[in-house]
Amino acid sequence: MLAIVWGAGTAGAAQQPREPNGADLLRVFLDCGPCDDEYLRREIAFVNYVRDRRDAQVHVLVTRENTGGGGDAWTLDFYGIDEFTGMDDQLVFYTTQDDTDDSERRALAQMLRLGLVRYAAQTPLGQQLRVSTSPTGGALGARRVANAQPQDDPWNFWVFRTRLNMFFDAEERESTQSLSGSISANRDTEMWKMRVGFFTNFREDTFELTDSTFSNVRRSSSLDARFVKSVGEHVGIGFGGSAISSNFRNQDLTLRGAPAIEYNFFPYSESTRRQFTMTYTAGYNAFRYIEPTIFDRMEEHRANHAVQSSFLANEPWGESELTLEFSQFLDQPDQRRLVLYGEIDIRLFRGFFLRIDADSSLIRDQIYLPRRDATDAEILVRQRQLATDYEWQFRIGFTYSFGSIFNNVVNSRFAGSSGGFTRAF
Repeated sequence: MLAIVWGAGTAGAAQQPREPNGADLLRVFLDCGPCDDEYLRREIAFVNYVRDRRDAQVHVLVTRENTGGGGDAWTLDFYGIDEFTGMDDQLVFYTTQDDTDDSERRALAQMLRLGLVRYAAQTPLGQQLRVSTSPTGGALGARRVANAQPQDDPWNFWVFRTRLNMFFDAEERESTQSLSGSISANRDTEMWKMRVGFFTNFREDTFELTDSTFSNVRRSSSLDARFVKSVGEHVGIGFGGSAISSNFRNQDLTLRGAPAIEYNFFPYSESTRRQFTMTYTAGYNAFRYIEPTIFDRMEEHRANHAVQSSFLANEPWGESELTLEFSQFLDQPDQRRLVLYGEIDIRLFRGFFLRIDADSSLIRDQIYLPRRDATDAEILVRQRQLATDYEWQFRIGFTYSFGSIFNNVVNSRFAGSSGGFTRAF
């Protein structure tokens, strides 16, 4: 395996190199839809990742096409920018249908290292790169020495995003219109994680019946914020709050504030591979309802708490996740909820993948339900939340492929819309 870390220079160096400066790292714009971005940022840290191509020195475009053997051909195109203009390159590697997500992302990280090192070697910090053909125990710890710092960034690591989506669909007797939008401000450093965001959604479905017109309208909006402080490699503490409105859950306005603490049995630096966390939170809620509830309330103030345990693994054998959460109101402990969720995607033998996905909930905390009974129309179109003591889902599936072991051919003919010539509808 190729390892690239920050070293102290060669023994014959004329002078001791200066301390690494994050602003001098190679600036890379990673343009990759199917990539695990967080994993790549953790594994390849001798560069600075930028959000816009115009801020980069190297643009890496990663594309993927299916091969005849059921696997994928990955192409990494490296485009030099500014002082690297004209220094373009291309690397290709192949994965088989037998590869897991973890083995694919490891292979991608390996090829990305190989492609970037020629550019990084020509930066002011190139003399401090050390290339080894075998992994060293210190590589993981050394890779963060020269990360860019807030003082290197005029935006102080803040990232702002806006989104607006509109959807319209119509037939002779039915139509749908939907509008959603969001705005957010996020900031991530080694010590702080900050999230502030607003989201709103509107959807209306209209049906022309025999003697009338029926409309189903859903509206929801939310404003939430969370601030998380790192406390070592295993602990995080935070505070969050939200304001929520939803006609589906009979919420005119719900306000919440809550502190939380989380413990990770594995170091957070390994989070792209595995996590085992325990989280506890206690909060205060102010509810205002659209209609009187089953407890004849139009508003109320309640405190609740919750504990969650979660395990995630992304290993060469496959991926798995298991989460257990329990919550209850403090003034009435019998108003509670228990949720269990799990999924596993595992390679049992060559060519055979098994996926199981299930979740189950025991529900005793639907204090927001309207007092009046739901109409037949509201039930049919799920216009409002219905009373229930439980909810569960279970999905299972597998894929099995066999035959030729050769996997290098890419044939993209009839891959687009023209591929539907075998069907009439």
